[in-house]
Amino acid sequence: MPAFAFRFVRRLLMLLTALAVLRAPVAMASEQVINVPLTQGASISYLLTQQDASQPHWVLVMFPGSAGDLELSQQSDGTIHMREKNNFLIRARQLFVDGQFATAIVDAPSDQPDGYSDAFRASPRSAQDLAQVAASLRGRFPQAKLVLIGTSRGTISTAYVGRALPDVWDAVVHTSTLSSPARGQATPLIGFDYGSIRPRQLFVQHGDDGCFLCSYEALKRIADSGQYALITVHGGDVRSKPCEALSHHGFYGKDEAVVAAIKAWISGQPWPDDVG
Repeated sequence: MPAFAFRFVRRLLMLLTALAVLRAPVAMASEQVINVPLTQGASISYLLTQQDASQPHWVLVMFPGSAGDLELSQQSDGTIHMREKNNFLIRARQLFVDGQFATAIVDAPSDQPDGYSDAFRASPRSAQDLAQVAASLRGRFPQAKLVLIGTSRGTISTAYVGRALPDVWDAVVHTSTLSSPARGQATPLIGFDYGSIRPRQLFVQHGDDGCFLCSYEALKRIADSGQYALITVHGGDVRSKPCEALSHHGFYGKDEAVVAAIKAWISGQPWPDDVG
């Protein structure tokens, strides 16, 4: 068999395996907003999504992009209020959830009314807050492994919190990484040493991400330099500006395939390095 044909068949088999993981029979998912007290009267909330009565093996602790100010709340009838619903991690959370996976989407702390600045994401305080979130999740799921996932500006958090809390995370996943800081934005990631993050790492990047902060070529150099796992995404749809969620930057139109590939990598199954 020619080499190119072998590579094609191999990638097709890996994608089919990953999709099989995603499309396994699922029960209803339940959601609740959990409030965690912090010091000096502040608090931080997260949205827990899990399959009913499950004891997940992995809990994915998620940092959405933008300022991350979700204004999470839950009414007495269970209705969830949340901003940034188009964000990749938020809109795809139900796709991640099954008997083995749950998600915990983290809001901004109550004493940060403008949400996460880039500097706050990189601060020791932010890591301290996430240690409290992790402790809350450990109390609920003592046997589960915690995986830190961020997208876009959330990758500042995955970089710094991933490094600051090495014993908390089983893995760190950076999606739509701000690989090319510019115009005074994403400056904490200038020259960041991803080798200082102890848990295993995965990068997921669209090959045609049009956001000026997210050069695929720069991200590929980062991944190659540290021999980190990289999933390259192709195709999809564009219905928003290049740095917004309904574009290649947010993997719009590729949610199922991207989620399946991430879950396969996390769980140690064959995973496609190219999602087209």
